[in-house]
Amino acid sequence: MRETKRARRADKTYSKHIMLTEFGRQKIEAWAQENEINFSAAIETLALLGLDDERNSYIIPAVRATTLQGIRLSFNRIARLLSRIALESAVARTMAEGVMLQLVRTQAAAFPDDFEERMRVSRDGRFPLDARIRAHLADIADSVEQTALARIKKPVAHVNELLAAGEEDAA
Repeated sequence: MRETKRARRADKTYSKHIMLTEFGRQKIEAWAQENEINFSAAIETLALLGLDDERNSYIIPAVRATTLQGIRLSFNRIARLLSRIALESAVARTMAEGVMLQLVRTQAAAFPDDFEERMRVSRDGRFPLDARIRAHLADIADSVEQTALARIKKPVAHVNELLAAGEEDAA
């Protein structure tokens, strides 16, 4: 086994705590032994080599452009999905308001003096008909929720396909 003589650095050194992966630490230690310097000197030398390497100036704009392109692509896809959700929500609200107005109009035409009172449905369950109405409303809400979830899964699945396609393009 060859004896390594490690020379001390001429400049004053300062303590700095860093965290490395096992792979990175092993590579740096091997490089340090190969060049007969200590670990700290090796890590400093490698860092300085990386910082002084002119090729770095070529790679940084390319990485930046690729990253920004990926972000823009993902943002556009998400924006389209959100636009579709907002449109569906607006349509549903408009339709619900229209149906409700027609229901109120029907009751008001049939019972102009007390339609507000007739349209109330108690929450305490004292009246069996009111309890049945609330139970029926809950059933309708569950059914509508299941239908809405099925409709939402289609555009979400489409977005997942688009994102997967974007990842394949980047590879």
